[in-house]
Amino acid sequence: MRFNLNWLSIAALTSVASIASAQGDFCAEASRFGDVTVSPPTLSPGKSFTIVANLTCAIHLGYTPTFLDYYIDAVARHTVSGPILIARRTYNQSTSPPMDKVTAVLPHWTYYKDAEYSLRMDNSFARPGGRPGETVITVGGILTPINITGF
Repeated sequence: MRFNLNWLSIAALTSVASIASAQGDFCAEASRFGDVTVSPPTLSPGKSFTIVANLTCAIHLGYTPTFLDYYIDAVARHTVSGPILIARRTYNQSTSPPMDKVTAVLPHWTYYKDAEYSLRMDNSFARPGGRPGETVITVGGILTPINITGF
């Protein structure tokens, strides 16, 4: 059996997928815990920045947050300190559109020029437990790359 897709067919499929995504009818698996952006994406200690979490897909896919935690994570070839907690929030489920917005100040801490930094959002969400009426809180997260300068 031989399959032959021409460029027009691929473009049409891409267009349909883009429209569905834009209309909220499609959520990528990678967005199951939400999507997060940081502005500005380059941070300096003592300076403020804004985190915006879009939780449309998380809620659509059944991962409605109970709590949201925001951390600065680092990866390097040497030991770096553990994640830095930036904010811990109880999610207001009546927020429309479903989002969370936090303005924070990057703390003065030990940062490394050779480290790669990310902002991590942890979405803690409730699931039915093993017994009737029991609820278990479990966690899923998403990373977005950031730059840290001026230290």
